[in-house]
Amino acid sequence: MTRFQKDQQAILEGNSREVMAGRKEELKKLEKELRECRNGFRAQCLRQEIERRQREYRELDEMI
Repeated sequence: MTRFQKDQQAILEGNSREVMAGRKEELKKLEKELRECRNGFRAQCLRQEIERRQREYRELDEMI
């Protein structure tokens, strides 16, 4: 079971506040890391990870 699936299950159980707060904090951390990154390849990987997590965040938000 992926983390996304676990978060979906947690939201269905009523723990949406904790799940969304944790996801938002992770996005902020990744965005900060991207701003500090000097390696082009690493920055590209971080951008892809941020996009994926934002997409998951939107999907989880729609469930609420």
